[in-house]
Amino acid sequence: MAEKCIIKTCVKKETAKGVFYTIELSDGRKGSSFDDLTQKMGMEIELEVKNSKEFEGVMQYYFNLPKAPGQQGGKFPEKDWTYEKRKQSLICAIDAIKLTDTKVSTNNIISLSNEFFTYLNQK
Repeated sequence: MAEKCIIKTCVKKETAKGVFYTIELSDGRKGSSFDDLTQKMGMEIELEVKNSKEFEGVMQYYFNLPKAPGQQGGKFPEKDWTYEKRKQSLICAIDAIKLTDTKVSTNNIISLSNEFFTYLNQK
């Protein structure tokens, strides 16, 4: 959940697992972030705030900058769930053209591939 926050302190911590930042907000909440927010201290900014677990009687949080629309967080790109069907559709279109032994343009191959893709999505 994104909310407007003022960062009171931001301290860089380096561990064997990587670099992160311990953050304290002006309202007293404490937590960590992978984003470097040292330049934003004292400013009101929008942060994604996620609950973590309680540590020594104090609730911990994760603070991160909100991602731009369409941008995915994390290290890996978003999986293309339609890749296999699109690939198979193109293979079917090429095979169909080879079987009919006709000369076709690239646009015709793509439109035929789209027809196969539509068919595969019905099943």
